[in-house]
Amino acid sequence: MKKKLIIIIGAVVLVAGGIAAYMLFSGPSEPEEPPVSTYTPGDFFVTNVKDSYALFKVTVVLEVDKAEDDKEFAAFMAKNNHIIRDTIVFILREQTEEQLRAPDIKQVLGEEITKKVNAALGITNIQTVYFNDYVLQ
Repeated sequence: MKKKLIIIIGAVVLVAGGIAAYMLFSGPSEPEEPPVSTYTPGDFFVTNVKDSYALFKVTVVLEVDKAEDDKEFAAFMAKNNHIIRDTIVFILREQTEEQLRAPDIKQVLGEEITKKVNAALGITNIQTVYFNDYVLQ
C-alpha cells in the first residue's frame, strides 16, 4: 500500500513539474529591440558660451540604428564626420550659460543634436545622444 502511494505521489510531482516547466518556458517572448551601435564624432568639443566668457567642454556619443551594412554605414559616418562635428558645434555655440545650467539641458541638447545631425546627413539612424563629459567653466 505504501509503495503504491509513493509511486502515485511521485507521478503527480513529475506531472506538476512538467506543467510548470512548460508554462514557464513557453510564455510570451519579449519583443526584440532593434540592434544599435554607437559612433563618437571625435574626442570632445570645446566651445565658447554665447554672451559669456565661459567655456563649455562636452564629449558626445551618438547611438545609431544598425544599418543593413554596418561597415558601409560606419564609413559613411566617418566620411561625414566634419558635417556631424560642425552641426554639433553650431548647436553648442548657440547655448547661453543659463541654458547650459538648466536641469533638462542634456535632454534638450540631445534631441536637437539628433534632429539636426539626421537632417544634415539625410538619414534617420541617429536615435539618442549621450554626454560622457559635461563641463561648464
